Amino acid sequence: MKGRLIMPSNFIFILHFHQPTGQLRYVNERIFENSYKLLLDIFREFSDLKFTVHISGPLLLYLKDNHPDWLEEMFKLGEIGTIEFMAGTISESVLPLVPSDLRVGQIRKYIEVFEKLAGFTPRGFWLPERVWEPWLPEVLAKAGLEYVVIDDATLRKTGWSTEKTKYAWITEESGYITKVLFIDEKLRYILPWSSPDNVINYMASYSGDPDAMLLWGSDAEKFGEWWDREASRAWLREFLGKMRSEKRVVMVHPSEYLREHGVKGYIYLDTGSYDKMLEWSGGFFRNFLVKYAESNNMHKKALWVKRKIDKARDKLGEIPLDYYMAFCNDAYWHGLFGGVYLAHLRQALYEHMIRAERTAEEAINYYSTNGIGFKRILADFDYDGVEELLLESPSLNLYIDLADGGTLFEFDYKKPGLEHNIQDTMTRYREPYLEGYNVNPDWYRRVSWRIHIWGPETSIHDWMFNTPFRDMSDLALKRYSVAFTEEPRKLYLRTTGGVYYHGSKASNLFVEKELNVDVNGYRVKYTVKNLGGAVLKGKIGIEYHLAWKIDRESNRSPWYTVNGKGYDITYWYTGRANNITLHSGVYPSITLKTNRDVETWIARLVSYARTEKGLMEMPQGLAVMFVEYVELDKNGTFELEVEHRIEG
Repeated sequence: MKGRLIMPSNFIFILHFHQPTGQLRYVNERIFENSYKLLLDIFREFSDLKFTVHISGPLLLYLKDNHPDWLEEMFKLGEIGTIEFMAGTISESVLPLVPSDLRVGQIRKYIEVFEKLAGFTPRGFWLPERVWEPWLPEVLAKAGLEYVVIDDATLRKTGWSTEKTKYAWITEESGYITKVLFIDEKLRYILPWSSPDNVINYMASYSGDPDAMLLWGSDAEKFGEWWDREASRAWLREFLGKMRSEKRVVMVHPSEYLREHGVKGYIYLDTGSYDKMLEWSGGFFRNFLVKYAESNNMHKKALWVKRKIDKARDKLGEIPLDYYMAFCNDAYWHGLFGGVYLAHLRQALYEHMIRAERTAEEAINYYSTNGIGFKRILADFDYDGVEELLLESPSLNLYIDLADGGTLFEFDYKKPGLEHNIQDTMTRYREPYLEGYNVNPDWYRRVSWRIHIWGPETSIHDWMFNTPFRDMSDLALKRYSVAFTEEPRKLYLRTTGGVYYHGSKASNLFVEKELNVDVNGYRVKYTVKNLGGAVLKGKIGIEYHLAWKIDRESNRSPWYTVNGKGYDITYWYTGRANNITLHSGVYPSITLKTNRDVETWIARLVSYARTEKGLMEMPQGLAVMFVEYVELDKNGTFELEVEHRIEG
């Protein structure tokens, strides 16, 4: 008696290889040794099976420069039919954050680089962070791609049943179509964390339906990096060894599945992503730009640079690669991984943005238009309905938030090879995973030039740990007006505010910040005057935050000096000083100088982020507070000058 014919289900095994722009070299190399070399060995050993691979744009560029032999061996497996490669964006950008007219270009640039290295063209698209919005079919079709892989959570969010995820579908936008395959959430959670038999039995439960498709798509780093290398090797060898003889499930490539089984029909999809991203973002990825000022700052900086690139399009010929790379997604969001809290990732994006900005400025001779090589611009930089003050020159940019305490929120140094946003520090936010820890989130953005009137008993610990009610004034968050002078590099910021004792206003204050900008930095003269009421008794504090340049190649630790004496970056300093210099070993010194000795508080700014390895400290920069106790009668005045320079 002949056995019953088994109609196998189809298994698509997609491994997503990714490390972000700006990743530390030792991290890239550790993952290469632990994970990528292991997976190449596995692909070779099981070359009779079918795997699908996406290598992100930033990682592709890194491997091209550092491990070309590994890439060549991977591409050979593509030529013999073991691996089907998928395209992506050149920067692994979440496409909704990219200006609409450059979204197709992000994909085409990836395909261009990939074709030069591999000699063939991908047909499918790995959607970064699987962030789907309904306009994507038009972008993918214009880029020449046939299919895209997204998560079944997006289908459920749209209102469809889970069973529909076991097939391919087609969707359109403005007459442009793309085919959609869905990652199976249950399969993603059990592979490789359950036994090979359990994984195979789950997939085999759909045998009997020849069109059924089970798709696993997730991080390649799960094998050898997230999970022990030898344990990963053993699991994969057992799993794939059993798949060789398995009759109920067959491994296929996505394009093969589409060719033989087609699509079930057409659908339209809601915005979406994978389940955890929906949780972290509150259901919509762009919410990260609302939650994190630093994420929004990077995004709006990129949009500001885009204005200059647009003016230079005819002369540039094509969009600078630096500009595309500034959209690498990892630094724009935060969930399980460090994301926006990882300073080295943010720094890399600013480097790309500043280089792209300089390229565009030089192409259009940007600073010749007014003959003075310096621009003062009032513009709604962050699209919040309120104008910011932007000061630009060939060597530096200073961006000032007039509505947020007249603070400096971006300080770009633009000299070739030294591109760096010295103000790229990070505010400590309220995060759900910090509940139960003795952590008070910051009540203001951790930038520079903010003025406080601290109670006489306030200490450095109160400042850094946000002890409530220590600031007796409303100056920290006040709106400032700007007064320009005939000298373009000089201007005044002014406001009035109050000091409050026991909830009642006791004194009126006038504050002025006189700013003078030069080639390598700037100087601010601060004036606080008691206009009347009670005698002002308290500590006037002027706050700065400095981002040291991170050594991504050898990961050396920064340090600082106070009046020439060196301190470890973790040391909390209190004492009188007039010269604080921040060193990193890979960048010129960053110096703050006051015109006289003043009490100075210095501490490393640290935030806490949840990672796959637990709660971790994330260094964000050096916090400096210049403090002076005053007793000011009516018309009594406090003055201090602070110079901020790059010594190179």
